[in-house]
Amino acid sequence: MGNFVIHQNVREDAELREGFFDLARQVFGLDFDSWYQAGWWTDRYLPHLLTVDGQAAANVSVNLIDTQRCGAPRRYIQLGTVMTAPAFRGRGLGRRVMEAVLDQWRDRCDGMYLYANDGALDFYPKFGFRPAQEYLHIRPLEGGRDGTEALDVGAPAGLALLRSHYAMGNPFSALPMADNFGLLMFYCGSFLKGCVWFVPEQDAVVIAERRGNELLCHDIFCPPGRDLEAILLAAAGPETERAALGFTPLDTSRWAVQPLCEEDTTLFVLEGKEDPFAAAPCRMPSLSHA
Repeated sequence: MGNFVIHQNVREDAELREGFFDLARQVFGLDFDSWYQAGWWTDRYLPHLLTVDGQAAANVSVNLIDTQRCGAPRRYIQLGTVMTAPAFRGRGLGRRVMEAVLDQWRDRCDGMYLYANDGALDFYPKFGFRPAQEYLHIRPLEGGRDGTEALDVGAPAGLALLRSHYAMGNPFSALPMADNFGLLMFYCGSFLKGCVWFVPEQDAVVIAERRGNELLCHDIFCPPGRDLEAILLAAAGPETERAALGFTPLDTSRWAVQPLCEEDTTLFVLEGKEDPFAAAPCRMPSLSHA
């Protein structure tokens, strides 16, 4: 097999970092380099990279999720970018990294979960993970009027406004993200760069996509006491017929609930730890995935 080492200082080591980047491109087609170059990769995203004779071979990343649940602070860990280079598959390297991560982090969090693709559904139960279900909250929404201003997060003023409102949190969310602006910028600096909006009348920043007749609202950052209905209507266009949330609302009374089904994605939670998905239909914020 050669000499293998599991590294945790990946971000700060140029050779390891490039190996991780190459592995992510090779396995998932993901580009982490631009995120790193922009300065948004923080120590809340921690790859555990296994090398064989110096070559990047397998990885499991720890994504630290600090939130509030039922008014109490919680720390969850999402495992992500679980990958093995094609040339090194079938040698048990993914198992070695997963065991090392679980040994190190199992007792340092309230709960642990991950999202598996269809080809790995038999892999995670070997480590004590079991399938779970997230839910999507949806409701009709008509009368959208586009009362927003587009935020250019690549400009200092737009970035400052997003950062200041992120610090306020999402007062409508049952599981609000905290202290992970770098992960937010993984999305807002790339995939969702054109989906960041400011609603002046509610002093709210909204990350939302208009998908035909549906408004997918990933997250909202604003002071407490604002009106969720008014924010959604301002973010919606005249063709919008329904809203879907990328987070779990605190007040579910006006929302219908349906299982969240995403192609090639199955949620797993670690047994023996807290299961945030068990008590009531919920989801982790869509922009917390890493």
